Amino acid sequence: MRNKVVPALTALLAGVVVAACGTPGSSASGDTTGTVKVAIIPPSSGALAQFGSDTVKGWQYAVDTVNAQGGVNGKQVELVRMDTDATSATTLRAAREAVTQRGAQFIGGVMTSTENGALNQQLESLGALSFNSLGKDDALTGKDCAANAFRTVQTNQMDVNALAGQLRNLPGDKWAVQAVDYSTGHTAAEIFRQAAQAAGKQVVLEQYAPLNTTEFGSYITKLQASDADALFAVEYGADGVSFVNQAAQFNLPAKFRTVLGFNMVSEPLFPALGSKITGFYNNVGYDVNAANPLNQQFVQGFQQKYGSKPYYVEADAYLAAETLFAGIRKAGSAEPDKVRAALNNLSFDSITGQVTMRAGDHQLVRPSYLGQVVQDGSGLAFKIIASAPGTRTTPQADPACKL
Repeated sequence: MRNKVVPALTALLAGVVVAACGTPGSSASGDTTGTVKVAIIPPSSGALAQFGSDTVKGWQYAVDTVNAQGGVNGKQVELVRMDTDATSATTLRAAREAVTQRGAQFIGGVMTSTENGALNQQLESLGALSFNSLGKDDALTGKDCAANAFRTVQTNQMDVNALAGQLRNLPGDKWAVQAVDYSTGHTAAEIFRQAAQAAGKQVVLEQYAPLNTTEFGSYITKLQASDADALFAVEYGADGVSFVNQAAQFNLPAKFRTVLGFNMVSEPLFPALGSKITGFYNNVGYDVNAANPLNQQFVQGFQQKYGSKPYYVEADAYLAAETLFAGIRKAGSAEPDKVRAALNNLSFDSITGQVTMRAGDHQLVRPSYLGQVVQDGSGLAFKIIASAPGTRTTPQADPACKL
């Protein structure tokens, strides 16, 4: 991904218990200062470090912009940068330090679903709110939800639903599924299978490769031998790069009328994969060319500041900041408890258009897109083929979520 690696799963939940006394959620430290402090806890080393720095760019641009306009309700916003290696234990230690020692009231930039799940369980005792712009596991707004946690990025199911809604319009009647042997891969395949059946199409082959597979030869051989004329591929990051490169060596894409990826190709991967992915379809979470004025202002300003247009990691971080600022404005306060109440069912205009923070599970209802990789000058870009409103792709709130 533009020489970046897609986030992988990290360590399991590590418990941290923090006394609530004196946290930023109390009136003693929450709203009597002139500064809103947001702790940003992205990875600063390892394979995810580039994603971490891009997350910071999105938050920093949002903070610089709002501060230049006089702040939020007259309060300046300050980012408290913390370091993590993207393991839950390290991230929780950083969150505790940011809140109890450095006065942070809000948390963003936590990368993986595993980290966000661990953090969700500690937010009440910390007295802080988190804004998740990266972790897409459906359980984070299901059984692992928390009253102080808000997700601004689409869930995996929202993304798959957006693709499934366009399946009838894509060439190919007999589909093969190549997916990662992990819960997301199986969930995506199940939703896809149901959509294929509803569209009058058939899944003729389903196969799963373990995470961190580097050799896809045996899987490609089975794909070649199948009578499938279209492919749905759910391979991530380095696995996706390996699969695409090896498939190209065997000229596998030529067999299919459609290659539809789920989180398999994205703008940062374009330079690494090159023209071999031209024509591929993939889910797109953020449309950089969306015509709404807020997005156009964001893209123009971001490009002026950083020298490149934003992609989804940077844009989703900015949207998380927009959500926080909208909650503070509605509450008329930066006290976390008041902001939490104000965010429930709050609708506001954003870089992705009109969005709503659903009270039932704290999931932001926002659009999703189907894109096709096309040549764009000397490089590649996504051409948006179809958009799907969040009201159509977002499933009902999971009853397992108890807020």
